[in-house]
Amino acid sequence: MQTRLALAALLGALAAACGSDDAGPTTTSTNNPPPPPYPAPEPDECITNVEPGHKTLTCSEGLSFELTVPAVCLERACGLIMDVHGFGMNGALQEVHTKLSVLAEQPGYIVVQPSAPGNLLSASWNPMMHDGPVFDIMQRVMRVWHVDQKRIHFDGYSQGGWMTWRFICAHADIIASAAPIAAGAGAQSCAFSDTQRPSREMPIFYTHGTTDGLVAFSTAVTQRDALIAAWGMQEKEVVQSGPDYEWTRYQNANGVVFEFAQHDWQTSFLLGQRPLAGHCFPGNGDLLGCGADTAFNWGQSVLDFFMRHPMP
Repeated sequence: MQTRLALAALLGALAAACGSDDAGPTTTSTNNPPPPPYPAPEPDECITNVEPGHKTLTCSEGLSFELTVPAVCLERACGLIMDVHGFGMNGALQEVHTKLSVLAEQPGYIVVQPSAPGNLLSASWNPMMHDGPVFDIMQRVMRVWHVDQKRIHFDGYSQGGWMTWRFICAHADIIASAAPIAAGAGAQSCAFSDTQRPSREMPIFYTHGTTDGLVAFSTAVTQRDALIAAWGMQEKEVVQSGPDYEWTRYQNANGVVFEFAQHDWQTSFLLGQRPLAGHCFPGNGDLLGCGADTAFNWGQSVLDFFMRHPMP
């Protein structure tokens, strides 16, 4: 009995010694150090307020723009979506029809919606005057917010759709994927010819109304066929279809995707005395919308496409 008591006392003393503050420093593994904190935004002479939320700004580029920054962009790198309006609109009216600044908040995308000079019903994009400043605004936001370089995207409607084609041609090294709507082949677009084509193949989602009253559907067919020929695209599948629309996916040997959605939906809005008809936003019931009950919502579909197609 005494032997057992002595042994228990010895073991207790040893345990106490090992657990005491005098037992020496403990060691921690250095194989997986904690990641460095995400760098804070770096304000510049235009974007002086870097708090998350919505702002309307005018920079030295001479263009005003709507800027919406999710709160998560203070914690990690966010993506960037450039969302460009058409003739007679502004950035705020573009948001009414795309809802991208709201839709993109949860998945973490900054949304920039630039405004062309002029008033509503007269504002117009001039490629020679405005493509450069829009690109400068895009780069400014990229710098200030340390944007994720793999998640930079561009979309636009009508004149903004033509700007999207031009940016596809000129800035494929930066833009991961793009989505023009209601903007076909022509002098303000991208020809996908031997002398005018993007520096790399990129995923593109293109939408056009078959009854478009402003930009003829035949120009959409020309644009689609030029891209398919230039990049060696083959039809892969019909994504969605119905009696009044068809959404087709093409792909080439490099795995690059081109999606083309055509529809018969219309808006009742008139530009002067000219019906816009199919020159409209699917899934939206406002003045330039094709109706809120269409088979797909263009703004949500664009965001989904961008999320599926970051820069490789």
